[in-house]
Amino acid sequence: MALGKLRVHFRNAAGQVLEQPTGRYIIIRYTNGPRRFADLQTLLGHGKQLLALRQWHKVVGDHRRMTPFTPAESAWVTDCWLSMPRTRMREFFGAVLLPADVLGRIPTEQAEGEAIANALTYRLFAEESEAAAWLEQLP
Repeated sequence: MALGKLRVHFRNAAGQVLEQPTGRYIIIRYTNGPRRFADLQTLLGHGKQLLALRQWHKVVGDHRRMTPFTPAESAWVTDCWLSMPRTRMREFFGAVLLPADVLGRIPTEQAEGEAIANALTYRLFAEESEAAAWLEQLP
């Protein structure tokens, strides 16, 4: 696991974007409670900008305290945020952190396997250290 110090890149009511320079990935850590759609779009927009600026292709999505996405937010994330052109980024990897009780209700093969959603190859984790270790072994 990378030992570099996390840097806060951006924060608002929806969460914060952190950068892990040693591991060459970002963390999007969502806050709990209701959020405005515009705040979510701004938060994820800053995450996307940081990935492009650093020419990185790995992200930890920390959903452990987050209120689940609304259908409109889910659609926007899938249709807009994850639609990064392949010409700008080789592969795109995401480690999704879920609360342990939620992760325990997901079928084992889904929780332990890799999945692909749009341009993102992702894996589910309960612990940030496991997520970081998985991202750091990727190219």
